[in-house]
Amino acid sequence: MFDLSLYILGGVFVLFILASLSRWAFAVRGLTQEATQEYQTRCAEKPASVRGVSQDAFVRLFVTCFQPRWTLYAAAAAATAIIVSPAALLAVPALYDVIWRANGAPDWGGRTGYVFMFSLFFGVVFIWAALAAFIARLHHLRAPEPFNHALARARGEPIEDTGWRPRPKWARKIKIDTADSETDS
Repeated sequence: MFDLSLYILGGVFVLFILASLSRWAFAVRGLTQEATQEYQTRCAEKPASVRGVSQDAFVRLFVTCFQPRWTLYAAAAAATAIIVSPAALLAVPALYDVIWRANGAPDWGGRTGYVFMFSLFFGVVFIWAALAAFIARLHHLRAPEPFNHALARARGEPIEDTGWRPRPKWARKIKIDTADSETDS
């Protein structure tokens, strides 16, 4: 059932995972160096901005806030797709057979027809998309707070957690016109 093209596709996914993880590692290394320089600059020019924050804590906050988290989640999505693909390639044809037999097993809808190939392809792609959507949701739910807020918390300053940002001043001045407007049609 498995042929060379599936191994090639798996190899492409593995290369993508390695590229994503390499991108993340190089970015974190660069951010660590940049954070060290930034801490030293702030100590010399704006010491109040890092008062009570050690260099290690500053570097950790800086890297956490600015690292390319998407590369980790992209690698996780690709790895999940590789792991789930064999099960999907078994489950989708099994579900297809159940539906095909429930509809009277017409000759045109067997395992060798285009309907089967269409169902197999898009069934597996749907499973991959569902997993990617779940991982994207995790990415958005676990977003770090802005760097300035994290730094203020590290200094011991209270930050209000309002949940929603206030409307900008220009938006408060706008009055919504509720009168019916004439349209040219």
